[in-house]
Amino acid sequence: MMVSQRMLDQNALSQLKSLKQELHDSTPRFQGRVRATSGRFGFVNTDDGQQFFLPPDEMEKVLPGDVIDFRVETTSEGKQQAAIEKLVSTELDGFFGRYVVRGKGHFIEPDHGGLNRWIFVPPAKRQGCEDGDLVFARMSQHPFPKGRAQANIEERIGAAQGGSIEHDYIQRKFNLSAEFADAVKNEVAQLTEQGLDELLPQREDFTHLPFVTIDSAGTRDLDDALYAEAHSQGWTLWVAIADPAAVIKPGSELDKVAAQRATSAYFPQQVLPMLPAELSEQLCSLVEGSERAALVVELRIDDSGAIENTHLYQGRIRNHAKLAYSQVAQLIAGEDTDISAELHGHLLHLHSCAKALANYRQQNCLVMEERPDYKLLFDEEGQIRDIVRLERSDAHRLVEECMLAANRAIADWLAQHEHGIYIGHTGIRTERLGEVTSLLKEHLQLEQKPELQQLQQYVQQLQAAANHDGELPLRTIVSRQLERSAFTTTDTPHFGLGFQRYTTATSPLRKYNDLMVHRLIDDLLHQRPVSLPTSDTLELVQQQQNNARTAAGQTEHWLKLRWLAAQPQDAVLDATILHMNASNFTVRLDDTGIEGTIDRRKQRKEWTFDTKTLSHYKDDQRFVLGQAVKVRIHQLDADKRQIQFALAN
Repeated sequence: MMVSQRMLDQNALSQLKSLKQELHDSTPRFQGRVRATSGRFGFVNTDDGQQFFLPPDEMEKVLPGDVIDFRVETTSEGKQQAAIEKLVSTELDGFFGRYVVRGKGHFIEPDHGGLNRWIFVPPAKRQGCEDGDLVFARMSQHPFPKGRAQANIEERIGAAQGGSIEHDYIQRKFNLSAEFADAVKNEVAQLTEQGLDELLPQREDFTHLPFVTIDSAGTRDLDDALYAEAHSQGWTLWVAIADPAAVIKPGSELDKVAAQRATSAYFPQQVLPMLPAELSEQLCSLVEGSERAALVVELRIDDSGAIENTHLYQGRIRNHAKLAYSQVAQLIAGEDTDISAELHGHLLHLHSCAKALANYRQQNCLVMEERPDYKLLFDEEGQIRDIVRLERSDAHRLVEECMLAANRAIADWLAQHEHGIYIGHTGIRTERLGEVTSLLKEHLQLEQKPELQQLQQYVQQLQAAANHDGELPLRTIVSRQLERSAFTTTDTPHFGLGFQRYTTATSPLRKYNDLMVHRLIDDLLHQRPVSLPTSDTLELVQQQQNNARTAAGQTEHWLKLRWLAAQPQDAVLDATILHMNASNFTVRLDDTGIEGTIDRRKQRKEWTFDTKTLSHYKDDQRFVLGQAVKVRIHQLDADKRQIQFALAN
């Protein structure tokens, strides 16, 4: 009897084991990468494009970017979600944040888009940090499987209210620096000692042309100069561009650091230059009264503003005057100016030429909507004391048109020589193309959906959208749904500007891609073999430029929010709606350019978000892009660089 009972028990255990194995085998299992959200939950994405929900308790066990093995379970509500079984790999190591002390607990509040929880710091790894300090830390204990992450303090960057903490912290976070290594400084010293005496006589002489630079009064890295001659039918426009490629050897230490930085970063009250000041502000800058090496672009422009032909020269020029935008704007307006009388005629020819170029773009290409500039006025402690709105002047437009013309003409010249570095823009994002074409067909009363992947029809329809006077701002709606531009060696259109092709070569002191274009032109002019950069090189340059712009933008936003926090918090402010989705509006304050969000999640039951028109509506009420609204500050945390507004009307 006992033997029989034992056999029954063993048989039951075997059946139970078999059942568990069957359940295990029938449960879907995958491997994927964790994607965090702004909330406590997340998602895990598989290589084949599937996405599964990670509930908050599971999300606590992992970090953004982790690769995990997981099973898929069905909740009592019938929804599928992921349950983590194994951590395969993790990539989040170092991170920045704010030191937080709560009682006896010491934590870091991460400054990381997907890390939305405090990380504990053990007593021995706190480096004497105090509440509110900004720090860099490294993860010392992964939260899997118990959800208990720990980190060690690697560096105390500074106190939250330090004099230059905004610059110091953001530059450290984005790995940016104003300093150059000794090897770079040694090369710069050699180039400075060598000078341009041997180089300049080898280049075509344009010193007789009265080139002038037009820029902000304090600008020292002058990389373009202008001159125009008027003819009976049009103009000859000369654009002289500083040519650092004439002195910087490819592969040198100087070249390597320029490639790594990729751009000059323009922070409030501080510039992190791509090239050392000895070059960018002196030896290669188009300094007033000095001879400099330049890439000289000669453009023949007809009365309509069309570019008839282009010639490129490796020349030497002399800047006859360093002019500020304000001076040239006064001259154009017919006001008194301190500009030398002998330059008045040349500058007015430049203005007439620029107006023709603008007219041509208006008729045949696409003109982006103008945005005001904002001047930040600082006190002695490096904090903003006021923000002044500045409207763009005719002098700004003059320079812009000449630069666009030169860059467009250089792109055409490169295409004719069958080698180029271009900036491509493919137009509307693929996933938004259907709704955009439907929108334009309906509101422009077209017989069929437009072919917006064809440049000519794209330009025609967006011009029609810009001139549409209906309730909806069609051109603005389309502009919020465009792809990003990208560097490429393929001759491809730039839909955003409406050009058949486009490049930039007019800022080689400030942008590495422009410097590469100068080297390419040098090879083509001398009929040498051409070596184009790889797609990986172009992508790295673009990433670093985006990185620098983001860093400068975050620093400015932080400083602006500190200033705003000191203003009356109940004031009603004029703003404009920039963007909308189902959950919020993004608005910009008209007087200061400060951007923030308006939370609309509580209005979802009464209001509807229309994905085609990017608008919110209820009955006969509607919020549209570009609409003027009145707002108040709802929540403001300057140190987190976060602001929420609430509608005041």
